[in-house]
Amino acid sequence: MKFVEVQLFLFGKPEWEFNGKFTPKIIKAKGDEIKERLYKIAEDLKKLTDNGWDYEPTLYDITFTKNIPKSTAEKELKKLGVQAEITLFEDEE
Repeated sequence: MKFVEVQLFLFGKPEWEFNGKFTPKIIKAKGDEIKERLYKIAEDLKKLTDNGWDYEPTLYDITFTKNIPKSTAEKELKKLGVQAEITLFEDEE
């Protein structure tokens, strides 16, 4: 059976997020950016789960899966306004 996976990046290590540069202004700006990112992900989480996607939290992401063809997933994500890269997998049952 084929299924698709979508990952939504939450946040990374401080080294990744800040590129080694820390000032009060930079930290506040990053806080605003992360807040906007997480609010968007919260909206996407609701949209995806309301449309039958399963999810699992991972280290830096939320991973969503659904047993549909990639082309259907692409159309669904576009319709829902969720921007994410889709990976296609085949279950080896």
